Amino acid sequence: MLTQIALGNRTLVVAITLACLIFGPLSFLTHPSREDPSITIRNARVIADFPGMSAGRVEDLITRPLEEKIREIPEIWHIESTSSTGRSFLSIEVREQYIDMDPVWTDLRNKMRDIQADLPSGTIGPIVQDDQGNVAMATIAMTGEGFENAEIREAAKELRRQIYAIVPGVRKVEFFGVEEQRIFVDFDNVRLAQLGVSPAEVIDAVQRQNVILPGGRVEADGITLTIEPTGDFEDLEDLESVAVRIGDEEPVTLYLRDLADVRFDYEDPPGEPAYYNGKPAVVVGVSMIDQVDSQAFSVALKRLVEEFETQLPWGFELEFITYQRDDIEAAIFSVLNNLWQTILVVLAVVVAFLGLRTGLIVGAMVPLVMLVSTLAMRELGIELERMSLASLIISLGLLVDNGIVVAEEMQNRLRRGQERVQAAIEVGRGLTKPLLAASLTTVLAFMPLMLAPGGAGEYTRSISLVIAIALAISWVIALTLLPLLCVWFMKVGASEDAPSYDGAVYQIYRRLMTGAIRFRWLVIVASIAFLFFGGWLFQFVGKTFFPASERTQLQVLVELPVGANTHATGAVVQGLNDWLLDDEQNPEVVSTAAYVASGGPRFYLALEPVFGFPNLAYMLVNVQEPDDVLVMRERLNAFALVNVPEARITPKEMSMGPSEIGLVEYRIIGQDAAEMAATADQVMQALRSVAGIRSVKSDWENPTVTLKVIVDQNAARRAGVTSEDIANALNSQLAGVQVTDYRLGDVSIPVVVRAEGDQRLNVDRVRTLNITRAGGSPVPLLQVARFDGEPQFSRIKRRDLQRVMIVSAKATTLTAIELDGQVWDEIAAVQAARPSGTAIEKGGEIEGSSDAQERLFANVPLAFALMMLALIWQFDSVRKPVVIVLTIPFAITGVAAGLLIFPGANFSFMGILGFLALAGIVINNAIVLLDRIDIELAAGREHLDAILEAGVSRLRPIVMTTCTTALGLAPIILSRDVLFYDLAVVIAGGLLVGTVLTLVVAPCIYAIFFRVNAR
Repeated sequence: MLTQIALGNRTLVVAITLACLIFGPLSFLTHPSREDPSITIRNARVIADFPGMSAGRVEDLITRPLEEKIREIPEIWHIESTSSTGRSFLSIEVREQYIDMDPVWTDLRNKMRDIQADLPSGTIGPIVQDDQGNVAMATIAMTGEGFENAEIREAAKELRRQIYAIVPGVRKVEFFGVEEQRIFVDFDNVRLAQLGVSPAEVIDAVQRQNVILPGGRVEADGITLTIEPTGDFEDLEDLESVAVRIGDEEPVTLYLRDLADVRFDYEDPPGEPAYYNGKPAVVVGVSMIDQVDSQAFSVALKRLVEEFETQLPWGFELEFITYQRDDIEAAIFSVLNNLWQTILVVLAVVVAFLGLRTGLIVGAMVPLVMLVSTLAMRELGIELERMSLASLIISLGLLVDNGIVVAEEMQNRLRRGQERVQAAIEVGRGLTKPLLAASLTTVLAFMPLMLAPGGAGEYTRSISLVIAIALAISWVIALTLLPLLCVWFMKVGASEDAPSYDGAVYQIYRRLMTGAIRFRWLVIVASIAFLFFGGWLFQFVGKTFFPASERTQLQVLVELPVGANTHATGAVVQGLNDWLLDDEQNPEVVSTAAYVASGGPRFYLALEPVFGFPNLAYMLVNVQEPDDVLVMRERLNAFALVNVPEARITPKEMSMGPSEIGLVEYRIIGQDAAEMAATADQVMQALRSVAGIRSVKSDWENPTVTLKVIVDQNAARRAGVTSEDIANALNSQLAGVQVTDYRLGDVSIPVVVRAEGDQRLNVDRVRTLNITRAGGSPVPLLQVARFDGEPQFSRIKRRDLQRVMIVSAKATTLTAIELDGQVWDEIAAVQAARPSGTAIEKGGEIEGSSDAQERLFANVPLAFALMMLALIWQFDSVRKPVVIVLTIPFAITGVAAGLLIFPGANFSFMGILGFLALAGIVINNAIVLLDRIDIELAAGREHLDAILEAGVSRLRPIVMTTCTTALGLAPIILSRDVLFYDLAVVIAGGLLVGTVLTLVVAPCIYAIFFRVNAR
């Protein structure tokens, strides 16, 4: 029908083709592009602070109530929490079937607002952070030699204003490394006691003067005059001049400058400082909204940054830490390079098999299908990225098969002397249904991927969509334009008038198939033996989730013992910076960026920024070449082992997947912290017994000592002080109390009153701290309290309202699955010996891989059922679809052999996708073969003759499909593309066996099912 319509409207077909050839390249050049597909980030964070509260009390008083309230939201899947000294941090994950996150986050914010009143008085928050999905298209380091952080921040704010105003498509501009300003009022506790002044009186005097209150208004002669009394601080001198009255009978007035040291400074210790190449920096992260041309966005942003830098004072520098345009171009160029090579290989194979003229006719549909597919992708909102472009490579071998079958059938009819137009119409009429069924079953083979929920499914979903688009377009072109080209240009030479299947290759294949059908049961038994052999080989195949990225960046996680502050962490970071930036020792290093107590911006989709604690730092090391990443990883490991013994330094490459490569995690679930810690020790001991293991640790980290002030209530009552007086005195004098704000332009700077440095930083001075009592002289703390040191866990982790302790480890040469295989029996024995309240679960890459595969295969039964229905529709039979489906499992032997032969190949998530593609190709070939058998039977042949004739007539198309697909994947295999290498090896290896299955085993199964007489 389609063919007849196309032949009857030739001008229209040519016009549409020319339009696609013109607009396809133009659309491709402006097609929105990105490095990786866009996925829904289903994570949010909730943070609540209570300075000074121990981790155990934070867990009981803050974390538990927050968890229980969040659990009321039905969309929530997992809640992970960390209770640490003074802070509760919760990570929330939404169930994967939900796409629109806005209603969920609105509900979360409302729940957190509702629970605020139930939290302890003084709790800061809870604060909801629901923008975890922003991926920075660029991160820019702003440094200023000789300038303070506040001055750099003001310049960064101006840059942000210009980015929002000038660059179209900006989602958000974030700052990292901003140090919070403070005005410190440091008093001498002893001097205040001598003068009879309490810290509370100083605080009260400051708060009473620095106010902004309305003074009312006056109505005079129809004019309203607003009265605004002054009082708030306009400069530091106003604060220093605050009057404090001393004494009741003969009061004396002193100024704040006489009682304390008043000065501008920054938060101490620093909150979350950032460094670029060892220099203090403010890092600007710029994210982009979806469906915006990343190339144009990046160019506009870079032009603005370069122009803005020329406007800054001397000493300011702007440098790009990450610039996604380069990574996008590298990723897309790599895939496009493989795509063009694949197209050329496919064209060469087609020409070699079909001859120059027919080969060019069939080959012409390949670039046309590519161009039309990109037009359709743009209309459907599918961006050009790694996955969508690679899908075109995968589909090449599938889509050219339609053209090959049509051209072959057209040649055969022309050889028999049939008129061209009539031959084309009959070819179209006869092949419309078989080719549609073949394309449909291939699309259905990828349907589980299209329907798989979650991040892994969204990441790879464009593969199934693009393959469906390409196959649909290929089917249409094969039945419209291709017959038209065959009518116009196809010629059959005089030498081709002889019977076309009498060649030596065909005769050998005919005899082979005759013998196979005669000894069909022996062939089936041998095939089953090979099937089990392939299954046995799979135990030697490497298994992983996603491969490492090829980005020229090395991540470095710096961990000091819990309790270390940002001063100590920053000192270690600066030491590493000095060594990394030494050109003689590390010529591969281009630049470094470091974020203390912060994970920095999310500059890469698969990156999950670590949550910052004062003892943690995240470093990013940019190197020159991808191979330098592993070199620097090993060199940094060796350096840190000798030169940085006070910290755990963990360098690691980027991962393509959502979890770290090779990281094995075990969750220990229980309630008794001591019992959990003992179990964790045994698990870590089992892990350390494996050769090449590194980074074995528990996420509860080391216990820290809490200085307990045990109040003697009797002595306190006699002295006239309360527990509240003692707690307030300790907090205000040691940690400091924010009493008011100093307003400088659009910035509010907290005014913090605290004891002077020696009294805050010397533990011995705490004992002599003066506690002010109402109407009396101060009382030294040691008179009403004693002191005791108590070790406590400084971090308490929970998952889904249960305590959980995660033990993690990584091996130098083993994947996570291989490492787990070596230690799991011993860990299971540890679990069996522990009390019933303690359980051990697998996490990390193992859990992520298992969950992703479970979600992927959840829809396999549905896809299989629909494939069977499509095949039944095609053949009007049940036995024939069963014959086709039974050939698929035998390809496992080829898959296993290919993965073992090709170095570094693993049966990863991408390998599973390759097996789906392989199944589609095998089904496609089997459909073409069985359809030909039906044609031969309809022509009056006996069953055995029909099988033999169908086999020899479909030998060349099936072999051509195998060659075009396998050789078309050769560029990916030879270049060892980091993401698609496993997929290409699975398809190529499986096809070598799959072709034999289609040509030999499938006829034998058919002969058994239909009881064909072999004689």
